[in-house]
Amino acid sequence: MRTDPNHTPPERSQELDDALLEALGAYSAELGSAAPGDDHDEYLTWRAAELRRGKVPGASPWDAERALQVARSALAVATASRARMRLVSGVPDSTVPARTARQAAERPREALNAAAAAGCAPWLDLGVAAGVGRELWDEPCERWVRLPDDVPRGRFVALTVAGDSMEPLLHAGDVVLTQVGASPRRDSIVVARRADDGYVVKRVGEIAEQEIELLSLNPEYPPVRVPREAEAVVGTVVMRWCSH
Repeated sequence: MRTDPNHTPPERSQELDDALLEALGAYSAELGSAAPGDDHDEYLTWRAAELRRGKVPGASPWDAERALQVARSALAVATASRARMRLVSGVPDSTVPARTARQAAERPREALNAAAAAGCAPWLDLGVAAGVGRELWDEPCERWVRLPDDVPRGRFVALTVAGDSMEPLLHAGDVVLTQVGASPRRDSIVVARRADDGYVVKRVGEIAEQEIELLSLNPEYPPVRVPREAEAVVGTVVMRWCSH
């Protein structure tokens, strides 16, 4: 892609942002199968630059780095919107009383109800997409996180993301708030348990009678499947904190 060194791009308009979300949101539904072209990032770069040039008459396309940044951001926002998942910058509020932290450390599974009553969620140490052979509820837990005031009360658990299979929506080190026991639906983001891989965070694809298809946003990772049973799905991700 060529750019005019003398051209000053106009500010991004709401119309442009909406168009990016619409186009890239539609494309994100294709992820997990065959992405157009040989390179996922190359496609996003081209799509963002072409869309900008079409919406802003006479404007030069963004350079590759800028177009890719915008495209990946739009893709993450569109995917989160379809999943009914909130994106929050920063880190969770974990300023809870020491007594609460001790309770969580002693019995994380039993602490779910106590945390819910206090408007909190246990923050477990086990990273999602890691920990093969380790049980989620056996992990040490010394922190709770406070739920935002507008989150409906219920049983939640906070987990730290590991790996890059869900980029650009989730990055390693992000914290996801998961509603325990929530029924998965197509396009929702869930935490699930696989016999060979431990706990993973994925986007729900097809839901069959016996199995649930789980998709990554990073096209380098193939789809996986888990049994359609309560033990296989911890719950649905409703919020992501990102400090990047």
